[in-house]
Amino acid sequence: MTARGTVEAAAMRDPLAQDAAFEERIAFFERVLREWLDDDRVGIACGSWEDGGIVELIPRRRARLLPAAYQGCFLGVRELRVAGGEHHMHLDLGRVHAIACAVVPSVCFAFRPSFEVRLLVTGPGGAPTHRASMSLMLLDPYPAGGLDGDVVQRFFERARRHVAERPDLMRVEIASQVRTSGEGAAILRCLKDVVAADLADEPAWDVALERLNAGARAAPAEPLDPPVLPLLEGALRLREASLVIHRERTLVEFQTEMLAGVERSVHDGHVSWQIGRFDQHHCHLSIAAVTRVLFSAEPAPCQGGRLNYTVWFLTAAPCGNPYRRNGYFSVVLNRPYDERGPRAEIIAQVIHLFLEHRSAPWVEADATFLDAAAACSGAAR
Repeated sequence: MTARGTVEAAAMRDPLAQDAAFEERIAFFERVLREWLDDDRVGIACGSWEDGGIVELIPRRRARLLPAAYQGCFLGVRELRVAGGEHHMHLDLGRVHAIACAVVPSVCFAFRPSFEVRLLVTGPGGAPTHRASMSLMLLDPYPAGGLDGDVVQRFFERARRHVAERPDLMRVEIASQVRTSGEGAAILRCLKDVVAADLADEPAWDVALERLNAGARAAPAEPLDPPVLPLLEGALRLREASLVIHRERTLVEFQTEMLAGVERSVHDGHVSWQIGRFDQHHCHLSIAAVTRVLFSAEPAPCQGGRLNYTVWFLTAAPCGNPYRRNGYFSVVLNRPYDERGPRAEIIAQVIHLFLEHRSAPWVEADATFLDAAAACSGAAR
């Protein structure tokens, strides 16, 4: 392999190392987190009542966020330690897609509003969700039974400053129940003081929030197309390939050239994605369950012991595939070889598909595929 080919192969093995936007996003989340942790009125909460439990830590400015220890797709992993104790936690800022400063009713305060900084994480396939990996919350916004207006105003002021810095990654959300709660009027006064607005009472919430969130990205509307969808559509356009679904004692193949696109399908509230026309052979798959895509090249008997080029669509948990436990489905090249050897024009399709999507944090390639890709690139030159 040429020196240039070696460099290209190394870059393909670690595309995130070249992704400046990914690094900048992590750096911003880390700065925000450190600033809030330096506030002795803030606690840490992990978990959700939906899952049956919440863990709370009370750092009192003793929490330390250790520097990055890994590279690549784990670049965002941080360890959070509280001085004076052995308990600690790990969090992945690379999985965070936004931070929401949320004002919501909380059981912790007898359903009065809680003021929280929520780290919102991505779900299957990298789709943004409203689930928080952890939250920072004001420990006592009601010190004498009533709302502490100074503390709440500082909460909004800090949130506004962070939104102004990265409106694509920050926003402020206030639940509708808060507006009509007993504390609603006092919270609105704090909000109006921060945005310097003299507003009529009725529309004031929306206008004040709009000013506070000036330029912020709106909360993702549901349902979202899974981020993996464009890659899947590209894989289904590969010539002389098959969509393969492998289960115990069952192997189903659809030739990609006989499949007509991907369509979202909803039946009784259940969302799936139909691949192929309804009046022809087709299948329904839960594409949102895909968490990773692996480009693979492995020796296989079906190719006479030569490399089998496969795009694997993987889930977070086992899904019944006897060959690859989390291999939900795959797209594989049928005839990458002829009597003369490798068919470069056929193999190049899957390599170009990888190069097009390799910067996505959920796209990977095994070493054999990367070596084949570098060799193919060198041969093309």
